[in-house]
Amino acid sequence: MAHELEQQTIRATFEAQGDGPWTTVHDSTYENGLNLGIYCAIASPERREEALARTGWLLTKTDGAPGFVQHWGDGEQTTTYLSKGSLDEDIEPLILVREYHGAADSEYEIDQQFRLFHNLRFEAASNTYVKMNDDGSQIPAVRFEGSKIEIRTSLLKQYLAARGMDLLLFVDSATYSDTAPALDETQEFATDKVGGLLNFFENRWASSGPYGSRYLATKVIAHGPVTSCGMWPYEDEDDNYPQFIIGEDEHGRPIKFSCDPDLLANYFGKNPEAPHYLTPVHFRREVLQKYYDKPELYSVEDGYLRCASLWGVAIDNDHSDRVLMFLGDIGRDLPAGERDHWRANMIAPDAHMSETNIRRSFLAQATNPKVVDLVFRRAYRDTTKAWEAKYGWRLFRDLKESDVHLLQQLRLPLNDGQNEFEDSIKVLAKLMSDALNEGSIGKALGTKIPDEKGISKFERFLTAEGYPHVARDIAYLRRVQELRSKVAAHLKGSDYQAMLAKNLGTDRGIEAIQVLLQEGLQFLADLKDWALPPDAGAEGADEAPAAEDSLG
Repeated sequence: MAHELEQQTIRATFEAQGDGPWTTVHDSTYENGLNLGIYCAIASPERREEALARTGWLLTKTDGAPGFVQHWGDGEQTTTYLSKGSLDEDIEPLILVREYHGAADSEYEIDQQFRLFHNLRFEAASNTYVKMNDDGSQIPAVRFEGSKIEIRTSLLKQYLAARGMDLLLFVDSATYSDTAPALDETQEFATDKVGGLLNFFENRWASSGPYGSRYLATKVIAHGPVTSCGMWPYEDEDDNYPQFIIGEDEHGRPIKFSCDPDLLANYFGKNPEAPHYLTPVHFRREVLQKYYDKPELYSVEDGYLRCASLWGVAIDNDHSDRVLMFLGDIGRDLPAGERDHWRANMIAPDAHMSETNIRRSFLAQATNPKVVDLVFRRAYRDTTKAWEAKYGWRLFRDLKESDVHLLQQLRLPLNDGQNEFEDSIKVLAKLMSDALNEGSIGKALGTKIPDEKGISKFERFLTAEGYPHVARDIAYLRRVQELRSKVAAHLKGSDYQAMLAKNLGTDRGIEAIQVLLQEGLQFLADLKDWALPPDAGAEGADEAPAAEDSLG
């Protein structure tokens, strides 16, 4: 069994750096008799031989700080500012260490050029830098844990390839023991990647043991070809064009074809034997779940799915049971990383494209959607505008930051699961009852009734204003509120089913939400028509749907 002073674990771990998914580029540890330091430098390949031959580091932690240098010549003193201190041009730090010599904790920074190369974003909560990909996904790029700093190896090697520079990793490890090693001769080692030494010494006054060893080494992580850097013009080629179901043969077996736009037919004679670019592909509505779950990043709109300003694709979502997308759009507009997700949700094309999408895509007609959740979203916005124009204040107040995307999340349930049903009720209640502008309604009333709640205030206001559908719409708001109070309970009481029957009759799941949205849509439409001036009742009836946005 190897003696602990031989530091076999430390040596093996260091020599494996750059081979796994993460590379440790900085560490400073002193515990249990181990004093370990790791640092690194970016250097020209011409420095490899020198770095591997040295017993010490080619660059230390505070090297590279800006400053001045003075020299004498011709009887005059010259002072020159150096942005990298005394460092040579072909070596530079990747980790910037700022030390305050005990007055404050040391601080560690990643070199700006590396951060900008990968466009890294810092997440303070997890103390990591993340890389934002073009498809909206993100991966951890740099992580900090105390003084230990690790960089995603693939991102590190891309940077090295782009620069045409190597990474020099340095280690200095000292450890102590109460027992002497069997052999105490200095060991030197040198390969084309690692060079260094391990020496042994005695220190009879050390509290951790009278025997010690010190491991000093440098590892070279050589840069790859510039074509491996992953940056334009050397990005990885998009070759992920899976096949999607576009029909069924006479035996009911699925017919599939690639979504590669270059292989599809068009109206100009291209690939005449292939399916057309505009061949519709059908998917379960659950395919949209991942996008609804992250409204801060994705937006599921009327006829369009977008990821921030990164990408977007036309969809036919004017259906209650499916979503359609053109085969060519899958390959052209949907990022490669998203296509497998959609492929996992494809279904047989056993229904027609929506009339809305036919009119928009083939007849160039501005057409409003018909499915109730999309219509509801527009009606909600239109009613809010009409009310504010009439009274000078908003009927539905601005939502809190955590709820700002609620209107975009409102939808028919994506499946018949209980969670989808209950989530739809919660969103509807927040939009229709919780968001009532109770403060402005109270001011408009002018009188107060002790303990009067928002819906009751709204009822009193509508009655005073002469609105003709007070009883119907207030009853609707109370039903939605009662449903939300029950479905939000962690434990459903024995009266839960009775409450559902009272408020929904025999409808459940998607059918129940569809009825609630239809009733809410009638409420919003009547309220808007009542609030609009008589000569504006039909204004905007045939306008194309506006782009989705947050309620604010």
